[in-house]
Amino acid sequence: MSIGTAYFGNRIPRHVAADMEALAARGFTGVLHTYSENDLAYYSGTMNELVRLSQDAGLEVMVGPWGVCQMFGGEAFGRFIPAHPELGQILEDGTWTAAGCPNQPRVRAFVHRWIDAAVQTGAERIFCDEPHWVHPEHFDLDSSHWGCRCAACTERFGRELPTELTPEVQAFREASMIDFIGDFVAEVARQGAKPAICPLPLSTGAHGISDWSRLAALPGLDTLGTDPYWEAFDREPAPFVREYADRVVDQSRAFDLTPQIWIQAFRVQAADIAPAVRAAREAGVEDLWVWAFEACAHMTSLRPQDPEAVWEAVCDELVGVRR
Repeated sequence: MSIGTAYFGNRIPRHVAADMEALAARGFTGVLHTYSENDLAYYSGTMNELVRLSQDAGLEVMVGPWGVCQMFGGEAFGRFIPAHPELGQILEDGTWTAAGCPNQPRVRAFVHRWIDAAVQTGAERIFCDEPHWVHPEHFDLDSSHWGCRCAACTERFGRELPTELTPEVQAFREASMIDFIGDFVAEVARQGAKPAICPLPLSTGAHGISDWSRLAALPGLDTLGTDPYWEAFDREPAPFVREYADRVVDQSRAFDLTPQIWIQAFRVQAADIAPAVRAAREAGVEDLWVWAFEACAHMTSLRPQDPEAVWEAVCDELVGVRR
């Protein structure tokens, strides 16, 4: 059984080392280090050191593209797309956004550059975190908008895309995203690391993947997970986690993958943790991770009302260790 947590916001090695040793002492077996565009530009050597320190503490390491190109999950900003606006996603009404388009070859090349750095850290798994089309609300736009209708999408679609999200357009967007994720997986596997993917817990709507077997069948994939963060979807913890835990377990069994579930430990109550963890375990998931370290107490926008109680509940339920 693997028990891990995401870790971010600290790039001072001696402090990271102490936290990693404390995690291992509590019974955690893994850590995910976020790796943003800022890290890629200014902290690449430091990131290599943080991974080594984590492994020295006995932890398995995953590395994830935190907010890279505003196409992956995370609260980090980037500069690649603002510096190259021609690569940004275009909404159906013509509005430009600072989110990279997965159909743009230069965006994929930049993601490959990120993968190069991530693999060079020596991390065991490279994490494709919530790859998605633009979320307009992240740019203070109404969530009813959608992208993308850029030149690369038009070329791939074969003609100008409609301005309505028709079933044909939705199928095109889904196929494009699966192709983008497949390219990520293939590049990680080519470089000898284990690819892990975490699609959003959606199967319908503008951001859903209707057929998860297309993800599970990607050549080279090692881990299929998702993050059913109930608070974000206004759902009850246990049924929502169980629904998607069942999905990743079923697909993982069919394609010989490791099923993975992420447990929400931000903006939640301590009482939510136990039913969520138990739902995942009852579905057969043994690769359980939590977002994030110490219940994100250090981050104003994610901090729960009582982060210490949430983190203690996480430790109690996941590894049976109290602070």
